[in-house]
Amino acid sequence: MISKNEALVAARSFVTASLGDQQYTIVMLPEESYERRLCWVVRFDTQESIDSGDPWKGPLTRVVVVPKDGSDVHYPPSPLPLDRYLDMVERGEWPPARNR
Repeated sequence: MISKNEALVAARSFVTASLGDQQYTIVMLPEESYERRLCWVVRFDTQESIDSGDPWKGPLTRVVVVPKDGSDVHYPPSPLPLDRYLDMVERGEWPPARNR
């Protein structure tokens, strides 16, 4: 189990690494981040987007999932609403079974 502060640190490290050489200033949003049963949902933005009001000045997905069991931090899948994805994870339905 990890604390919210540990989740924020893990999320920042993941986002920074995943953006590679893109020149964004990452701003973590702890007040918009929250706990679920199996993970922390951590929201972030870029200072460039905040300053300009332009949502295109940063990645399209601005939330990461930090599992409490130490599994890899990751972006949620974009085709699903976040709550649906998290509900599926909590019910053990993710990843979905493939049709045969």
